[in-house]
Amino acid sequence: ENLDEKAQEKLEKELSTEIEVIKRDDRLETIAKDIVAHFPCRGYLGKGMVVSLDKYTAVKMYDKVQKYWKDEIKRLVGLVSKANDAGYKQRLQKTLDFMRSVEMAVVISEDAGEEERFAKQGLDIKPHRKKINDIDANGHDIEYRFKDPNDKLQLVFVCAMWLTGFDAPTVSTLYLDKPMKDHSLMQTIARANRVFKEDKTAGFIVDYINVFRNLKSALAIYAPKTASAQDLMIDAPGEVDQKQL
Repeated sequence: ENLDEKAQEKLEKELSTEIEVIKRDDRLETIAKDIVAHFPCRGYLGKGMVVSLDKYTAVKMYDKVQKYWKDEIKRLVGLVSKANDAGYKQRLQKTLDFMRSVEMAVVISEDAGEEERFAKQGLDIKPHRKKINDIDANGHDIEYRFKDPNDKLQLVFVCAMWLTGFDAPTVSTLYLDKPMKDHSLMQTIARANRVFKEDKTAGFIVDYINVFRNLKSALAIYAPKTASAQDLMIDAPGEVDQKQL
């Protein structure tokens, strides 16, 4: 975002091959399924952010996660009805109750003529824009709601907004699927690394794009001299065991 035309052309040329791979629909489907499987089962159920490559991909990810989220709720309803073991049934019901309580939103900046551009991608930005701009009955906007630990808005889909200069201590989980480095990377990681009460002992970062490769250089610039890349443990699905930051 916010690049002039020349800078945008340069960036697109450098990242064109990687970008096309990142945006592959079957890849996004796999990630959406992973988020649905992971988000309700994290231990501390703090708020989460899905960081996508661009605005279109953020909306696509929202749609895909919504689809699989509803499918999982249906599956859990069936399992609960058939469960005979009381303990197992209780655990399933707890997950089901949480999933039913979760509200999601896309949070992206507004552009002139965006409705037409999103429509060309087969996407509808209008309900998302309305939600971003809405003020609830208590006079609270979407940012206030997401920062409120008691609000049901639990998971947001972003590409640039809220990644820097945004303080929400209840955020505990980041799903990263956007190439980042240096200041942007460190600022984004910090979204999940804020202390919040005793229940939140760590932030959890799921790395789908291998930003771990850029951590050493970022740490060399922004972290204390005593820090190392191993101080920031990131979960790269299929590559390393799950670790917490």
